Amino acid sequence: MGERLKDVQLSKTSVVSRVRTVNIQTAHCPKGCDLMSDKVKIHNLSSICVKIKWQDREGLIYLDPEFGSYKHSSDIDIPDGEVVDFSCPHCGITLVSETESCNSCSAPVFTMILPGEGEISGCLRKGCFEHTLKIESFESMQLEIDENFVKVIM
Repeated sequence: MGERLKDVQLSKTSVVSRVRTVNIQTAHCPKGCDLMSDKVKIHNLSSICVKIKWQDREGLIYLDPEFGSYKHSSDIDIPDGEVVDFSCPHCGITLVSETESCNSCSAPVFTMILPGEGEISGCLRKGCFEHTLKIESFESMQLEIDENFVKVIM
C-alpha cells in the first residue's frame, strides 16, 4: 500500500468508480506557517486549524483534512449563510483571496497552500460547499489502492 502515483499500474485503477478520497497531510498559510493540528483529529487524521472571525467574535476552527468532507469543529457557532474570515492562527495573515470569489455565491474564498503539491480554495459562506483542489505536482502524491477504495494522500 502507499504506492507512488508514478509507479501505479493502470490495471490497478479499475476501482476508481467506487469511493475516492483525498487526504490533506500538509497545509500552510501564504507565509509558510503549518496549519495542521494534532490537537483535534477528524477521521483519525490531523485537522487543518485556522483562525475564524465572524462579526465581533473570533476563535479557532478545525477543518476536516479529507477533501470534499465538510466536517469541522469550531469555537464559535456560525449561522448558515453567514460569511466568515479565515486567517493563520500563528502569524495572523489573512487566508482570504484578493483575486478570487466563489463561483456559486460570489462570496470571498480562502486559499491554503499545499507545499510542492498545489492549493485548496473554498467558499467562506457557511453552507456553500464550493471548494477547489488545484494540483501542481503529481510526483508528491501517494495513491493507496485496495479492493474497496482509492485514496490519494497529499
